[in-house]
Amino acid sequence: MYRFICNIIKAFMSIIFRVEVHGSENIPQTGGFILCSNHISAWDPPLLQVFIDRRVYFMAKDELFHIFFVGMVLKMIKAIPVKRSGSDITAIKTAMKHLKDDEVLGIFPTGQREKVKGEGEVKGGVALMALKTGTRVVPVHIDATYRLFSKIKINIGSPRLYELPEGERKVSPEIIERVSHEIYAGIKSLGEE
Repeated sequence: MYRFICNIIKAFMSIIFRVEVHGSENIPQTGGFILCSNHISAWDPPLLQVFIDRRVYFMAKDELFHIFFVGMVLKMIKAIPVKRSGSDITAIKTAMKHLKDDEVLGIFPTGQREKVKGEGEVKGGVALMALKTGTRVVPVHIDATYRLFSKIKINIGSPRLYELPEGERKVSPEIIERVSHEIYAGIKSLGEE
């Protein structure tokens, strides 16, 4: 069912947009990783879901699951609901389980769409999960207006492993902040290619 839905969405998006994917060879074909992208539109998750060559389990704000059609699709693709008020421990545990099961987790590090292109307040969730699980992060940059028949460019960067500095044994807020900004800077740099 999942593959069938993806094929329909991909065919539809290929008709209404001109999609170019660069760096597909950077997507690991085995093992878990975090797919980390800039977020400019509600189109971003389905775009990445169908043009990335692995099944992606996206984290999505809980409110979307209560919108009839959107919620139905999110449940069908097994997206992970996230309560945005405070830390959602259940969502984090579910996400980390996907990574431990060698699956692909999709996260937008700003947690919401960028109001200004290339600028957003970076959240610590991606860095926390990458450091705690020792999972690779694959940065992705989407360049699109999503206007009818416009070009969409998806740049996929090389996987990167983020580790605690030598001598550190705990994931501190300072380390999370530094790694979060490094991940976001890596995403933005793909937009300059």
